[in-house]
Amino acid sequence: MRATTAEAVEAPARAQASPVRMGITFFLMSESFLFGSLFWTYYYLRALTPGWPPHHPAMSLAAINTAFLFAGSCAVWAGVRSIRNGKERGLRTALLIAALLGAAFLGITLWEWFHEDFTPSTDAYGSIFFTLTGFHALHVLGGVLLMLALLGRTMRHRFSAGDFAAVEAGSMYWHFVDVIWILVFATIFIAR
Repeated sequence: MRATTAEAVEAPARAQASPVRMGITFFLMSESFLFGSLFWTYYYLRALTPGWPPHHPAMSLAAINTAFLFAGSCAVWAGVRSIRNGKERGLRTALLIAALLGAAFLGITLWEWFHEDFTPSTDAYGSIFFTLTGFHALHVLGGVLLMLALLGRTMRHRFSAGDFAAVEAGSMYWHFVDVIWILVFATIFIAR
């Protein structure tokens, strides 16, 4: 049986996406181990330290940051849908929105760090707080740079309805960073 023209066009796109998807999946798995060890450290210290937490970072700005990252994930999701339908403009808009929301998240995080009444050297809580939120912020910075790189490639018309594996990989990374933030938020600001 002979493949139709549409099937022949889709087959290379699927084959091309497979190594990219597998690569990002393995990368995110390794990142899961990193964050898993940080969460384990937090809960280990929490179990052994009376009066935990000794400090109470403000939840209001962290809640705003949560909304920013969630909105960024929604934008990235919409961008992937747009390029699947061959709409570059929708992808450009989505990537720009995600990058701006990620930059706002980083700005708020930096402001919070400089206005806390404790530092990484104050005690074990300060150390794990800044390590956990710092590693997450570093990943958000990576996500912002990735969204800007994808935006640059979109501006040069590098993606189409049949070729968008890099966009999907970028969206997987962005959603991963969002899920990690939800766990960070729940750990530091809700479970305490």
